[in-house]
Amino acid sequence: MQNVVCARDALGANMKDKRHLDELALKWSVVATNDVIQSGVFNNLQPHPNLKQLTIESYPGITFPDWIGDPLFSNLVSVYLHWCGNFSSLPMFGQLPSLKHLSILGMIGVEKVGSEFYGDASSAITSKPSFPFLQTLRFECMDNWEKWLCCGCEFRRLQELYLIRCPKLTGKLPEELSSLKKLEIDRCERLLVASLQVPAIRELKMLDFGELQLKRPASGFTALQTSHIEISNVSQWKQLPLEPHKLMITDPDAIESLLEEGILQTHTSPMQDLEIWSCCFSRSLHKVCLPTTLKSLKICDSDNLGFLLPKLFRCHHPSLEDLHIVSGQNDLSLSSSFSLSFSLAIFPRLIHFGIDALNGLESLCISISEEEPTSLRSLEIFRCDDLEFIEFPALDSACYRIVECSKLKWLGHTLSSLQRLSLEDCPQLLFHKDGLPSNLRQLEICECNQLSPQVDWGLQRLASLTEFKIGGGCQDVESFPEELLLPSTITTLEIEHFPSLKSLDSRGLQQLTSLRKLSIRHCPQLQFIPQEGFQHFPFLLELEMEDCPKLQSLKEAGLPSLASLKQLYIRGLPELQSLIDVGLQHLTSLEKLFISDCPKLQSLTRERLPDSLSFLDIQDCPLLEQRCQFEEGQEWDYIAHIPQIFICDEVL
Repeated sequence: MQNVVCARDALGANMKDKRHLDELALKWSVVATNDVIQSGVFNNLQPHPNLKQLTIESYPGITFPDWIGDPLFSNLVSVYLHWCGNFSSLPMFGQLPSLKHLSILGMIGVEKVGSEFYGDASSAITSKPSFPFLQTLRFECMDNWEKWLCCGCEFRRLQELYLIRCPKLTGKLPEELSSLKKLEIDRCERLLVASLQVPAIRELKMLDFGELQLKRPASGFTALQTSHIEISNVSQWKQLPLEPHKLMITDPDAIESLLEEGILQTHTSPMQDLEIWSCCFSRSLHKVCLPTTLKSLKICDSDNLGFLLPKLFRCHHPSLEDLHIVSGQNDLSLSSSFSLSFSLAIFPRLIHFGIDALNGLESLCISISEEEPTSLRSLEIFRCDDLEFIEFPALDSACYRIVECSKLKWLGHTLSSLQRLSLEDCPQLLFHKDGLPSNLRQLEICECNQLSPQVDWGLQRLASLTEFKIGGGCQDVESFPEELLLPSTITTLEIEHFPSLKSLDSRGLQQLTSLRKLSIRHCPQLQFIPQEGFQHFPFLLELEMEDCPKLQSLKEAGLPSLASLKQLYIRGLPELQSLIDVGLQHLTSLEKLFISDCPKLQSLTRERLPDSLSFLDIQDCPLLEQRCQFEEGQEWDYIAHIPQIFICDEVL
């Protein structure tokens, strides 16, 4: 809007008569402009009363037009007033009859909110409430706001109230908020919260604010027992009459005593979710007392967890289903080494277990007795730079994923029943004499420098293996897969980031008679696919070739024999010039064809593509795109029957 320099031009836009306009956003640059001119422009942009949503951003003036807040805008539902910092007072929004959502952000010139905000409702001679239907109210980044004067007849239907970064606000909140379900107060250091009547409150977040001084009993919070509290001062949380189902704590000074003294176990209502954020442990805990009703426990961005975890893993957690531990970033040099060893018997209902960046952890041993129940379905270990040894239990349906563990050397072996295993970026990992779990169905190995695929891995003996992905770290592999490397049960094979791979081995490929999906990606030296390469895959449904810059031809790869193929992806083959000899017209089951980033590719076909093809997408292939132009391209007649065609992001 800062580029409009004449108020008459704004008037010519005729906004008043645009009766079908639902949403209007007026935004000015932060660059200084002439306030007088912009005031005239703004005044002349009055929209039609049918407007439903209005956004005003970075307006540089010192007064709002008269139409802002006019009750004639009876359909206005949402108003967003952001970064208009030259104003000392807010517009009169209180009398907008349909307003449900109001967001006020960055009004740094406002010091007081009172009658000018509510309108006629603040008068003693009227009983008409202000904001009769308002449901959501947000004040944020109000740097100089000090007082909130409430008249007592407003916000009767307010459900959500947010006060964020209002550092000077000292006044009290509206006392009667009978419909309020969510209250969030964050970085309002001087705010006093007292005598609130919020019987419907379900979610409460109070971080870095002044004081909580509730009258006893704090009856205004009767619905909080099924809610969520996030609070940075535990002593203030204790004033609440009931314990919530979900509690988030960010109080580093009280966390140790809170866990040791059993304060979280004192209430009778069942706490189900607990999150501990940004806490630093300074000593070893004597014990850890948590509610036995907990279903989810998250310890995030916290330091020196070696003082906490050994005790935590000696407690029984009968209801816990989700456990996630993330170390902080400040204890890299302070952490002492430690090990964790425990039985899943203490977590009989645990489904998801995750560890991320847990500094100092050197070994992890998880066991389970045959007679003990367990529910574990996924275990994820990320970025544990000190971890050298892991031992897992044998669980039929669990999925284990280990990522970016730079010192990991050995996986212990009670793994015989494990079905899904993913290993990524573990450069020192080696397979020892125990080999791999015999019941594996899915195996992914990426960026593990010591693991080059070889017959002595014993993959051929994995009679249940159906999905295998291998990539990165295979520095010396020039041909893949070698004979007798992979079992015939494999249905999905993904090969990627083989820096030295020059050819596919036909003897290894011809054993994959069950293959449904083959993906070859990011193999910069790949030049040759044997003539019989794809002829041994009678059930292949999906084929993907991507970023193989030296691959010049698919002529003799056996593609025409893939009568079952439904999806074909060809990407990043810069030397590929033609697909004519491939015989795409013989792929009578093909449904989707994707071709991209093949700058030399000129010809697609000399015959009509199969009737089964329902989707064609060609991107970043300028020569081919020209030949497939609508009605004019040389190959248009061969593709015109395809229902969906995308050429360079355009629908034909």
